[in-house]
Amino acid sequence: MKNSFAPACNAFALNPSGGWPASLRVKSMRGAPGIYEMTWSFASPDGRATFELVTIDGVLYCRWRRVGDHGVYRNP
Repeated sequence: MKNSFAPACNAFALNPSGGWPASLRVKSMRGAPGIYEMTWSFASPDGRATFELVTIDGVLYCRWRRVGDHGVYRNP
């Protein structure tokens, strides 16, 4: 996953209709436009995060918003 996330972000920014690779488990957050959720573990403790893609001075960045357990979804 570590080596595929950044290239997937770049590909998604160029073509959002192409979606995300299924192996990354990334989905759009319902009710939070432009915010995405990612799950990497369902076991205890579960691993979840929310993030958004931003462009600053023409450079694409991933801004991690919340990282933790299922509670990150309360305020993405």
